[in-house]
Amino acid sequence: MTDCCWIARTQIAWASRLPATMGVRSSPWSPSLRRTRDLVALAGFLSLGVALGLTAATSLQAKVDPQVHAFYLEGRRLQEAHQIDEAVTRYEAGLAINPDHVETLYELGWSYYVLGRWDQVLAVWGRVVQLAPESDLATALERYLPDAQREFDALEDRRKRRRDKRMEATAALRKMRIRFALAGDTMLGSPTTEAGLPPEAGRTLLGPFADAMRSADVAFLNLEGVFLDDGTSRKCRRSSAEDCRAFRSPVRFAEILVGAGIDFVSLANDHANDFGARGRNATQDVLRRAGIAFSGSIGQVGTIDRRGQRVGFIAFSTSKGHYDMRDLETASLVVRAMDQRADLLVVSFHGGREGEGAERTPANSELFRPGVEGDVRAFSHAVIDAGADLVVGHGPHVLRGLEVYRDRLIAYSLGNFITYGGFDLSGARGLSTLLEVELDGVGAFQEGRLLAGRQEEPGGGVRALSSEAATRLAKLSRADFGAAAPRISRDGGIVPSGEVSP
Repeated sequence: MTDCCWIARTQIAWASRLPATMGVRSSPWSPSLRRTRDLVALAGFLSLGVALGLTAATSLQAKVDPQVHAFYLEGRRLQEAHQIDEAVTRYEAGLAINPDHVETLYELGWSYYVLGRWDQVLAVWGRVVQLAPESDLATALERYLPDAQREFDALEDRRKRRRDKRMEATAALRKMRIRFALAGDTMLGSPTTEAGLPPEAGRTLLGPFADAMRSADVAFLNLEGVFLDDGTSRKCRRSSAEDCRAFRSPVRFAEILVGAGIDFVSLANDHANDFGARGRNATQDVLRRAGIAFSGSIGQVGTIDRRGQRVGFIAFSTSKGHYDMRDLETASLVVRAMDQRADLLVVSFHGGREGEGAERTPANSELFRPGVEGDVRAFSHAVIDAGADLVVGHGPHVLRGLEVYRDRLIAYSLGNFITYGGFDLSGARGLSTLLEVELDGVGAFQEGRLLAGRQEEPGGGVRALSSEAATRLAKLSRADFGAAAPRISRDGGIVPSGEVSP
């Protein structure tokens, strides 16, 4: 068989790739002329291939399965029509019936050649040489296999450089540290409670924790109630004004958060709606003016930039108008979408049974409050599977254990933080905790520390920090999560255990 068809094939394959393969930086051909040149060459290649390839196939027709031969001919027809991808599907269909049909392997190799799929070119042409080493086809391939090998090697080299660059970037991110200061339920005082507003306009409320929050890269808390200077709540219609469980702090109290370095707050809780749309809108306006990011109503997500990383936040609860933590499918979709916009993603949730007996984290669904049931473990795992890097729970008003899941930290409840009036602070409810967490640049948990004291009635007056909460948190974490619990020392230090859940 003549070599003219192989020459034509090589010309079109190399002509269409000339600037890249020959290192040409400029060309006298205009873009339109280059396209014309390539099309003419392609037509010549395909026409010659069909004409001469059929000659080689004719002598084997009697020995070939008719269906295989039909796929072969259809592939050649599609090649002539410049429909290379479709031709490949026909060749591959024929090879599914007879994987050793030499002519089909040979032509499939040329289709892969034109498509630049060099690993597949080498594979199918190597099979031709193996099956028919003395054939004209194998002899012809002695000229073109080295070219395909060089192209494959060059492609692998480019891939390796890209992989190395990605690995270098990942290594740099793993050396990075982003420090978070995380707090649970916070209420700065409300004239609707028996305690009223705190002394000194609340300036000392966050005192024991303010330095730690200000020094963190990102400081977060869950804000119970609204910022509003006046107004009544439907919650107060049947109770006295001094004992109403609807919370509104004066607008000026937003400066307490600013002074403590708060960057982000969750507005997804059962007190966000205490004063209806007016209270929600006023609170959001106050936070915007204060430069504090927030997430609460459906569609509200926050982002802030720290150390060259974009940190995203989404808050969930079971209350009306918020992303519902019980809807795992929607929660996963929302988190996946947000994960595309952020380098690190924090998810908070307001859920879990409340009160002194609610410190244990159940392994399945629990009754949050009458008529409201949910599974905090299933939610936390689902959002991490979807892309969250840190999950922070609040709502039970007591501490719950910590878990490390897929190298990500979950704090199932941080309990009460600073609550002036309107909250029961007896027993475990009186522990006031701030959780410091360090993540690397890809979101993996590195270490943390628990700062904790005890609030005294009516709240906010935190005594000197102690080890009480750390000891309690260590026991709860081991009891509920076993090997997936981080190690927590008496002084509040937290490190991964080295054994994480799957």
